[in-house]
Amino acid sequence: MKRVLWLVFALASVWPFAFVEYVLGQALPSTETPQLAVVLTKLSPVVFPPLARMANIVGEVQVQVGIRKDGSVASAELVSGHPMLRQAALDSAQKSEFECRGCSEAVTPYLLTYTFEAKDDGDCCNAQLRTREVTQSQAHITIVSAKICLCDPSFI
Repeated sequence: MKRVLWLVFALASVWPFAFVEYVLGQALPSTETPQLAVVLTKLSPVVFPPLARMANIVGEVQVQVGIRKDGSVASAELVSGHPMLRQAALDSAQKSEFECRGCSEAVTPYLLTYTFEAKDDGDCCNAQLRTREVTQSQAHITIVSAKICLCDPSFI
């Protein structure tokens, strides 16, 4: 009886550690295995369409890009997004530069997401004069521009 209790205690003590080690081993990639990935190396400038800014149209646009082994763009296809924002994202995706690390296919698919945001800083009459902010994190590009409004020149 003591032997059975000891065995149950030993298993109960070790089991959580073995489970955590198993889960971490499954979740973390091995450092010895080469990572296959498309990397955006140079983002082509993104223009926030002025009409979309004036109409306060914001949101995400997704572009499926086909990347050749040499990193060049083979194709770019719109997946989703507002019609007034689509062309700006597509133009940027087609002119951007990539690196295809360890890609074995002739063309590797890569999904880019462009997020267009309009910031209201209280001075929309001079928004055209301010620069936009563009940030990039892997395959997600965020474009933040000042909100544009129609202004009466007599008030300026």
